[in-house]
Parts: sequence; structure tokens; C-alpha cells
Amino acid sequence: MKKIYILLIITAYLYGCSAKEVVIPVEIKLVIVENRETMSSAPINLEVVPLYEKNIEYTGELPILDYLFTDAKANIRDKPSINGNILGRTKINEKIEISGTVRGGRVKNDRMWYKVKYKNYIGYLHSSITVKREFRFKEMAKRARNLDLFIMESKINNWSIERIIQYNPGSIEGEDTPTDQYGNRGEQSLPGIYTNSSGKTYLRHLSDGRIVSVREKNKWGDLVTIPDSMRTYKIEGGKTRKIDVEGGINKIIVIDLNNQNQGIFLKKGDVWQLISYSLITSGINNNRDSYETPKGYFLVGNTVRQVIFPYEVKVKKEDLGGVVVESITEKGLEPEEEYEVVKKYSRANYGIRFSGGGYIHGIPLSDDTVEKLGGKKAVEERKKRAEITLGTYRRSHKCIRSPEDHESFLYHDFVGYKPKYEGKWWRVPKENVAVIVF
Repeated sequence: MKKIYILLIITAYLYGCSAKEVVIPVEIKLVIVENRETMSSAPINLEVVPLYEKNIEYTGELPILDYLFTDAKANIRDKPSINGNILGRTKINEKIEISGTVRGGRVKNDRMWYKVKYKNYIGYLHSSITVKREFRFKEMAKRARNLDLFIMESKINNWSIERIIQYNPGSIEGEDTPTDQYGNRGEQSLPGIYTNSSGKTYLRHLSDGRIVSVREKNKWGDLVTIPDSMRTYKIEGGKTRKIDVEGGINKIIVIDLNNQNQGIFLKKGDVWQLISYSLITSGINNNRDSYETPKGYFLVGNTVRQVIFPYEVKVKKEDLGGVVVESITEKGLEPEEEYEVVKKYSRANYGIRFSGGGYIHGIPLSDDTVEKLGGKKAVEERKKRAEITLGTYRRSHKCIRSPEDHESFLYHDFVGYKPKYEGKWWRVPKENVAVIVF
């Protein structure tokens, strides 16, 4: 039986929102951002509030909101034409602030140029040699509101809000593992089966950490919905854990994969406050040991002071100098006679785990690199230089890389931990924190 969700005017007000709204009792229908397979309804009164308000609490350096970068050094000219004088040259991956667009001299049959602020002058870059990124705070806030409505509708119907538990440390899939219709791989996921009215079934991999609403529990499995789809999925029973949402979820980290950035939202009263934002680097799928960062609505499971990544290198036996190391001989890594395959480690500070082995964390550095740098100041400078790749392309292994200072703010101040975990390496957040990836 179709149910009706919660919204009608949310589309007009919240999802296309002006700065301030009034309180209007309305019957509302929930707008699902990703999929709209079915519609359903439950009348309630909802206070129409601003989509979000900006109230920055992070005291560190914030990035440019709308910017360009280039994959190679490019000329910035004094007018929108290739005949313009060269004012300067970009650096690869350097963030350049956009101040507008103009139509100028044609390049590759395209006349669009970006007007940019660069150092102490205004110049022009042609669109064909740039990549544009932007912070879409309204789109982020829509996802936060969508979670509010999902929780509200579940409470009205006495459905339990739970979290998928499918974490398997160190798990890895074989090469070329098939994906579902949404592009998700099955690693650290739970199969969700959707059956349409014609009896045709579809598979969706529901990643560890996903927030679900459990509508029914049966001996053959559970029926659940997720915030980013109207479909009902059948999953294996006993694979979820109840979340205490009596006070709702009031802290959300929203990841925009297309623009490689994140917004940090804190709810005060009924209004979501944007308290910080930063550039990020997300995961890329190489069909082997690297995974795209999964999309969806997740709950932070735990935090760690450092995320540790093992990797393997071939080292000449004569260079080991009698040092005892952990040797590994696996298929494809059989060492030659004069070499040893050695396990080494890379580490990233301030890990916030949201899905399987997927963390939001600081800039990773290998132990060898840290040893060569020789001191804290040199390590900090290296991490700062590495931040130039943030906000450009996906390049990590499932995880989200974040600027070191900003990640410290997330780890210590935003997510925090329960008092009993003081001084511990592994911690549980002091309250619910959601991570939304879209």
C-alpha cells in the first residue's frame, strides 16, 4: 500500500529556498534526491525553515568557493583572447578564483572565457584549458533536510532507524568484481534485493554504515528503506544495529564527489548551520585494491588517532642490513633471489570511519618519508604542499582526504568522543554524526 511522505511545499520553500520563511502548517511529500521510484504519504505539520544558514565556527583558513585549476601550466591573459598579453602562468592544480565569465576570442570553436582573480591582478583563462569546481551548499543542505524527513517519517510509522553492520577489516575483492546498477561494488556491503510489481528483482549493494529504516523483520529477512531511494529492499536479518535517534541526528558531514569538497553542518534548533567546509580527495575505482567512495547516507562508527595503510615494496637484501622485517610472498609478488618483499606502512592522522574501511582523514605519509624528513616542521610542510591535489580529482583508496588542520577540527571538536574513551586510540563519537556522500 502506498504511503505518502512528508512534503509538498518543501520543494518550493526548502529546496529552492529564500533566506527566511514563515511557519506554515502543510501536508508534505518527501522529495527523494536520487531516485523517485514510488511515492507515498503521512500528513503532518512542518515548520518551514531556511534551507541552511552560514555560521562558520572553524577558525582556520577556508578555501575559495568557486575556482579553476589547470592540468598543465597555462597563460593568464589581459583580455579574453589568445592575442592578449600574458600576465602570468598558472601552476598545476593551483586554485584560481573565478570572478565571472565572458564571451571572447574563439578557441576550439568555443568563445567562453573565465575572468579570474590571480595574485594582484585580473586576467582571463579560456574554458578549454581549465577545470571548474564549486561549493554547492544548497545541494548539501537538501541532503541534510532529506535525512530529517526520513527520520521523521520513520518515527511516525514506528519504524526502527538502524545502521548496516558489515565491516570486515582488511577485506578485499577479486579483480573485475561486478557492480550493481548504481556502480557499487560488494566489498563490505550487504545485498539488498528489490522486487518490482512485475516480479522482476534487482540487486543493490548496501554498504557498511548505511542508515536504513527497518519496516519489517521476518524469519526470511528484513524489509528496509534508505534515505536516497523510495524502494524497499529485502536484506539478511541480524545485519543491522539500532540507532538512538530520539534527539535526531544533529551533525552531518556532506561530501560532494563531483566537486571534491565537503560541507560541515550542525543543527541548532530546527535550522542547519554551515559551520565549515574544505576541499577533499575521494576514492577512485581501479577494479583491484582501490574503491570509489560509496554514495549514500552513513553513520560514523568510530574514530582513530591514525589510519594505518600497509603497502609492499621490493628491497635489496643487502640494503636490509640485518634488520628483521615482515616478509610477504604472495602470487605476483614472488621476490627475486636478491630481493625481499617487505611490508611497510603509511599513516594518516584523525580517522573518522563511516563505511567499511572508508575513513575521512588527514594527509597520509609513509613511515619512510617521515623518517627522511626528520622533524615535525618538515613533515607539516610536506603535508601542506600535498594539499594542492585536494579539490581536483579522485585519487585515494575509498577514503576521503582532508586538510590536516581542518581534519583536526572535525576529529576533536565536531565529532568528538565519549568521556570514557579519553586517551584511547579507538573512540566512539559523543553523539550521532552522519556522513552523506553524493
